[in-house]
Amino acid sequence: MAMPTTVESAPRTKTPFKIVPATVEDADAMADISGDAFWDDSHTLLQAVWKGKDWHREGSREHLPTLFTNPRVDIRVARKGLEGEGEVIGFIMLAKRGYPKPDTTPEEEAAHIAARDALPKSSSTVKLTPPPAPIQAPEGEKLTLKELAETGNQAMNHFCELLMPVGCQCRFINGWNIAPAYQGQGVGSALMKWATDIVDEDQVYCWVSSSMGALQAYAKAGFVEVGRLELNLDDYAQGVKWKQEDGSEKEWGTYFWPYMRRDPK
Repeated sequence: MAMPTTVESAPRTKTPFKIVPATVEDADAMADISGDAFWDDSHTLLQAVWKGKDWHREGSREHLPTLFTNPRVDIRVARKGLEGEGEVIGFIMLAKRGYPKPDTTPEEEAAHIAARDALPKSSSTVKLTPPPAPIQAPEGEKLTLKELAETGNQAMNHFCELLMPVGCQCRFINGWNIAPAYQGQGVGSALMKWATDIVDEDQVYCWVSSSMGALQAYAKAGFVEVGRLELNLDDYAQGVKWKQEDGSEKEWGTYFWPYMRRDPK
């Protein structure tokens, strides 16, 4: 999941905000921010040709409420106002894997620590194998969004097995989105600092499956690319071109999904 790209370049007065725990009542606002975050993402826009322009927003609106009942996911929002009394203008979701359960026995904890200590300690030592070859269409048929989704899911499963092996203890980011009108004001940095403070305190690594547009934002936060899926979106567009606001058309081009990891400090 990606942080949105900036859509305004004019100087703005910084808006006061506060990072606070999210509630399920925030889900709709979070879904709207998520939808706005991908307004210029070519992969999202290609799917919108067939699914409708609001497919990402509506999918988020359906999925986000389920995360509030998941004890393995921590969610924070940025709210306008010094006391966080205003509207939601950004959010981050931080999940965990491999954390001991309250009823873990000493023997289980020792085995867990041994398995964890056997894993690579630094992102610089992580050498991930490339994802499997893309899913192909049935003979005689064109590639479609179905094969695009299957290829993406296949790559996600591949990298999840490598980034979260048995015995690991880590965190991973499920989403980090800022309302475009409030970018460049430190909202994204504050939300990310909340997350990195946790992983640094716990001394665990954190990883993310980023969008192409968010790579630099994650790199700024200390994440290092350790693998990627790269595809030519035109292979799945069935001849449809990317329509521009001026009425012209262009190819969708290459898109890549970086898988990134950050070590604790």
